[in-house]
Amino acid sequence: MYLLRKNINLLKVMHRQFFTLLKFIFYSIFQAFFVINLSYSDHLTAKVTGFVDATSPIHVFGYDRKYFYEKNSAPLFIVIEPDINKFNKINLKAFPHINIGLFVFQDTDGDGQFTTNFKGQPLEPFGFSLNPNNKFEDVVFENIVFDMTKFTQVEIQLKQ
Repeated sequence: MYLLRKNINLLKVMHRQFFTLLKFIFYSIFQAFFVINLSYSDHLTAKVTGFVDATSPIHVFGYDRKYFYEKNSAPLFIVIEPDINKFNKINLKAFPHINIGLFVFQDTDGDGQFTTNFKGQPLEPFGFSLNPNNKFEDVVFENIVFDMTKFTQVEIQLKQ
């Protein structure tokens, strides 16, 4: 009787280990789908030109929804590049949306925020993806959104 109980307990332990291993395998396969997913852009870079000085960082905001862009809240990603040598190749890889719009500004006053005057006009150099010719307040989401799969580099000209 003692040996029977011992064998049953041993089988329970082996059974638990088997299911733990099985869970780990399923979890690993599930995570691999996120790594392999082709909707991520592993080649997209932003080239920023027209910056004022080499000491101020460039901020890149990526928006995937019109509502968030209009409300200036909850961007899909924020990339801050402090190195002047990388302004021509800011890496935007591994963001999971295909259609995005970029808003870029150079933080010349160093406060980490896009500064505007009391009328809402920009006081720092700024730019958008696809470089629309509209005034800052007239730019709509449709003017800046692009398909990430069709570009390898997006050039953004900063305006004052």
